[in-house]
Amino acid sequence: MTGDPEGGQASAGEFAAWLVELKVRSGDPTLEQLTRLTDRVPRGVHVPKSTLGKALQGRSLPSLDVAVAIAQACVLHAHGTGDAMAAVRQECKDRWTRAKLSERVARISQSASEQPLEDPHLAEIRRHSEVEEAFLAKYYRCMTASLDRMELFGVTLRRQDFSYRMSTSYVSLSAVHHSATSRYRSLAPTPAAYEGNESGPLRVEHAIARSRRVLIRGDAGSGKTTLLKWIAVGAIHSVLPEPMTMWNRAVPFFLPLRHFPHELPTPEQFLDYAARTLTAAAPRGFVRSTLDSGNAIILIDGVDELPSGRRGEVRDWLRELTHSYEKCRYVVTSRQAAIDGGWLIDAGFLSLELMPMGPSDQNLFISHWHGTMQSASGDEQERDRLREHERALVRSMAERRELRRLGSNPLLCALLCALHWDREMHLPHDRLKLFEAALEMLLVRRDQQRNIAGDAVRLSTGVQELILRKLAYWMIRNDLTEVSLEQMAERVGSYLADTLVDTLDPTAVAQHLLVRTGLLRTPAVGRVDFVHRTFQEYLAADQLLNDDDLNFLVKHAHEDQWHDVVVMTSGRARDSERNHLVRSLLKRARKDKAQRVRLIVLAVDCAGNAPSLDNDLRRETQRRAQELIPPQDRKQAEALASLGEVALDQMPSPAAELRATEVEAILHTCQLVGSTAALPLLARYARFFDQSIARQLIDMWGDFDRGEYARVVMSALSEITWLTVDAELLPYLSCLTNLVRLRIDGPVASYEPVKGLESLRELNIVKPAPELSGLTIPSTLRIFSVIGRVQHQSFQGLLLPSVEFLQAEVRCADCDLTSLQLMAGMPWETRRDVAAMMTDCPVSDIDPEYLSAKFPALRKLATRTEYVAGIDQIASVLKRLQAWKSVTTFQLDITDAEGMGSQIAESLFLHWQTTTGILDDGRFRATFTRSS
Repeated sequence: MTGDPEGGQASAGEFAAWLVELKVRSGDPTLEQLTRLTDRVPRGVHVPKSTLGKALQGRSLPSLDVAVAIAQACVLHAHGTGDAMAAVRQECKDRWTRAKLSERVARISQSASEQPLEDPHLAEIRRHSEVEEAFLAKYYRCMTASLDRMELFGVTLRRQDFSYRMSTSYVSLSAVHHSATSRYRSLAPTPAAYEGNESGPLRVEHAIARSRRVLIRGDAGSGKTTLLKWIAVGAIHSVLPEPMTMWNRAVPFFLPLRHFPHELPTPEQFLDYAARTLTAAAPRGFVRSTLDSGNAIILIDGVDELPSGRRGEVRDWLRELTHSYEKCRYVVTSRQAAIDGGWLIDAGFLSLELMPMGPSDQNLFISHWHGTMQSASGDEQERDRLREHERALVRSMAERRELRRLGSNPLLCALLCALHWDREMHLPHDRLKLFEAALEMLLVRRDQQRNIAGDAVRLSTGVQELILRKLAYWMIRNDLTEVSLEQMAERVGSYLADTLVDTLDPTAVAQHLLVRTGLLRTPAVGRVDFVHRTFQEYLAADQLLNDDDLNFLVKHAHEDQWHDVVVMTSGRARDSERNHLVRSLLKRARKDKAQRVRLIVLAVDCAGNAPSLDNDLRRETQRRAQELIPPQDRKQAEALASLGEVALDQMPSPAAELRATEVEAILHTCQLVGSTAALPLLARYARFFDQSIARQLIDMWGDFDRGEYARVVMSALSEITWLTVDAELLPYLSCLTNLVRLRIDGPVASYEPVKGLESLRELNIVKPAPELSGLTIPSTLRIFSVIGRVQHQSFQGLLLPSVEFLQAEVRCADCDLTSLQLMAGMPWETRRDVAAMMTDCPVSDIDPEYLSAKFPALRKLATRTEYVAGIDQIASVLKRLQAWKSVTTFQLDITDAEGMGSQIAESLFLHWQTTTGILDDGRFRATFTRSS
């Protein structure tokens, strides 16, 4: 490796040579053909001809998404198979990663070469940069091997040798901002044509990108650990999507706190979990220098997995860490019950809560699960059956509300998929039955189906379950989420003493359980934990009942690590045991004022989910539940909702003295009860509180009958300021005459319902059906945006007589017209009053003389472009715009600024004032305003 300053060009050139070779082998398609094909490849991105030219000429290394789209477009042109597409995608990623690393080394070496020749430290600088880059490449490979694999329940358990890559199969989650006064705050994605703010759930990658420090709280199984691994792997391979692209340049450190049970890690220990074998080989000061540079992502998983007494220590450690390395990015996770949303607010952390999966998330997850199972199968008949099972499960989820509630997070949704397949489409009806069926599948049927001969250890299902129950209970009592293999073997030895197989070697039995049951795993070398903490809690509840330890459970019930164990114990208990548990919780609640509410919540939760309970005790529990009215948070809402429709009768009428958190919890209770009986109460709240709760009411739409909910609840709002729908929800909009701004995602059969929206002022259509069938624009519309592929006759036939802002980032499905040409061909009645316009054309395509005749009233022109050739090109456009007197503002968003940003900011343009900035998604924005 040398310090040749042309090394970056060499890496881009070598990658370009491979692309050109691939292009020739694929029949040598034209740039125009490749541009069209990039829209059609799986997970593709549109690549303009200008970007294609740069990539194929080796002028710069394209982004990974662009590179993969070009490579797959070549294969698509040659009519390649799905396997060929997957193979070229992987080869492209490998080649691109090597080129990117080479480019980084070249930049560091060039920096070193720019030192004066007489500098005595020159050789040391070069040597250090090369050693550090070589180590970084090894570290990335080690991290990828450790983290780029998802344990998808039912797939990896069935085929432990099957590689299920997170980087290609991750399903995004939704999150909301937590604040002390209201559950929702402005975090919604900015609509393409309107830079305003909306409150409500947001895709977690968009939420995280808003801050360098983020605390993420979520319930068990909600995907917290998987999210952190996805961030780490995505940053390593520079494939994190917008708006997290700025994170792609950072070095991730993954720190699961359960791995540090005795002492929190120092920077020198940051490699211990995911890259332990490289710790000794790390260049001196590697971690600290990376942290000092700010080019690091510190991913801290599982605050809740340390004992509650140590969480103050964790907070102090995080404060010290963020103070010492304030430029780094931090993401911290915890269960909600362990810490509140303001736990790290004084350290500058944005607090997010992961939301339950909605119907569209569940359907996407089901598709991923079955698609992965198909990839793991070599039997075509089995693959056909999997496709049939997928369709059947999607139908069942749509028809059975209890299944949608049951599959509310990734773990439970995966359990549903696995059991639906294993049990030939027969599914449990409640959460405990779901876990019971999963354990039966893992401990009994899995062993029978595998039928492995020659195993030195033979254990009955009963003995295996006994050992696992005892181990789970012992770990929870000792605040442990993982143990060493030696500790496990020691415990197994003590448990075997109570069985008929006490002569077996404990280490061999421990290894047998680890390999054969599917309930244990090795998160790191020599360490053991349960595949998910929820299984550990379920097994511990069974053992607690077996040991008759209910009094111990009641004593510790207020501690957050025991909450789920209490509820599971109640569900698994015999009638007398359950009565004793609930009665004891209520008794303790009367005496313990400090923990009264938490204990009542637990008692109500147990009673609401109990298959049977003493009648007098049930009535007493319902009386005590009134002490939770109005509910203060989600946990209280969940406890009350478990009582069913009787909880609705106890809810207060809307009143001004109710706090925002109480209103949110009341609405959440109605959502969980879920019956039509909740709709009149929700409508009363909609009319009373109106806009302050509109976003929450809209987000609950999918949990009720779509038409009835829209008619009774959503129409009760005086105004719906923003709504996003797809083909499933669009038909129910006809009664929403109060809708102001609408976004339609994905193709729909007919856009006819838009016609009756008499208050609509903004319409955004993303990835439309090209024909735009039935689209008639209301006369009230002022902002119109289309992003995707359209048929030019349909698009140019749209009559928009009152539109003032027009955005088109489109490609014609049946011709070569650009976005500007498509807009310029719209009716005169549409064009004459347009005051602001946004497009996605290159700067070189902007022709002010031509456009001024087409849009005489235009005052602001904006374009999003891949790159700009140079300052002279911008100056030329501004000079020509000078003659177009009505235009006072020109806005330019550049995806790949390549150093142009600083040049634009430092340049002076005659008659124009310049302001610049970086957007949330990493794009560079320059705004040019005509001087007065």
